Amino acid sequence: MEARFFKFPNITNFEEVYIVIDKEKKRLHMSPVNYSYSITLNLDKFLNEQIEQYTKYGESNFNIRVRKVLKEIVKELNLDR
Repeated sequence: MEARFFKFPNITNFEEVYIVIDKEKKRLHMSPVNYSYSITLNLDKFLNEQIEQYTKYGESNFNIRVRKVLKEIVKELNLDR
């Protein structure tokens, strides 16, 4: 397992985010430090499709922030396909 810490100072509720990558189970788990929210993605599937699916419903402004943070993390970790 690998853990990483990211900072997004301009994204409310996601200023500090940690991720855990479980290479054995092929999962990426993301959670903001100061907000009660988490999401787990399957590394065997298309991550952008999963992000869109998980943020399809609910409050749109919040989902926009989730998508932005996750897509930046996926890009930085070179996990995008």
